[in-house]
Amino acid sequence: MRIYIPATSADLCEAPLTARIVHCVTPQLERVLPNEDRDMLEAVAMNAASDGSLRLLGQAWEEGREVTARRIVIVADIPESSLGILPGGEHLPTARFLEVPCVWKHVVSIHVDDEESESLVRGAAREDDSAFEALTEEDLMWYDVAERTRLARLLACEE
Repeated sequence: MRIYIPATSADLCEAPLTARIVHCVTPQLERVLPNEDRDMLEAVAMNAASDGSLRLLGQAWEEGREVTARRIVIVADIPESSLGILPGGEHLPTARFLEVPCVWKHVVSIHVDDEESESLVRGAAREDDSAFEALTEEDLMWYDVAERTRLARLLACEE
């Protein structure tokens, strides 16, 4: 199953990626958007993960951790058995819990904001609605997983 993992720059240095809420095309999403094709459903899951990255950035800054002000989404193909349903509460129809850490050999791509988006990311992560709206128009750049080390050096702890 293809999953979209919300991440921060610190995650680029992690091996493996720790358990967390991830996003994917679920039966619930297919019921909510019955007339959409697979590409659109995947885009919805990707967008949910990029929003999740903003939440992770905000949490990291509140805790005093240094992470680069860019949304990061890591895309991986894993066995569906690695995912669990989130208990109770309000969750997006794309949300699942990654119960088993994800090793990098399952990652197929990494998606990252460009440098020009950093001020919008900072604002959106700190709940500035106008920055969030502007950021929804910004696409994440695609990187092959082979570029992870370079991205980690470029982004890790760069605030």
